[in-house]
Amino acid sequence: MRLPSLSYANVVSSVALFAALGGVSYAAATLPRNSVGANQIRPGAVGTSELKNGAIRLPDIATSTRRSLRGAAGPAGPTGPAGAKAVSYFAVVNAGGQALRGNSSEQAHTTGGSGSYTIGFPTSVSGCAYTVTLGGVDAGNQPPGFATVRDDAGKVGVQIYDAAGSPADRPFHLIVAC
Repeated sequence: MRLPSLSYANVVSSVALFAALGGVSYAAATLPRNSVGANQIRPGAVGTSELKNGAIRLPDIATSTRRSLRGAAGPAGPTGPAGAKAVSYFAVVNAGGQALRGNSSEQAHTTGGSGSYTIGFPTSVSGCAYTVTLGGVDAGNQPPGFATVRDDAGKVGVQIYDAAGSPADRPFHLIVAC
């Protein structure tokens, strides 16, 4: 088999091709990432058509330029429909089960010494949120304890315990938010 002879033009073009590719490879390997910045680009050389969506983020923009991007507030939109009126109830109850303040519809029902109270309101409060805090209406300190609340057939059930965990009759404040 006979090998074709190489001409001068074949040799020169091959050497030129290898030299060009070698330079591009060298530049690609040695240039650090993100090394081309504003100092290397002449003004007006890059327009919006050359930028990819999301390529420029807010931190990339100078603070003074960011301030100029803010315009005047636009006109107010139309008023939306009014929401349902919030319903809330509260009661301040003494240790004997008497409602001292609030908008409960009846006195708190209690069983003496059991720490268990049931407080009713003008409407059912089954779908509402309840919170209870131990304390009376005076400035006196109350002994430590804790309380739990529960739905009690549309009313609020409150169970109070002393610090040892035994049921105890204590004054409390109840808030119901619907």
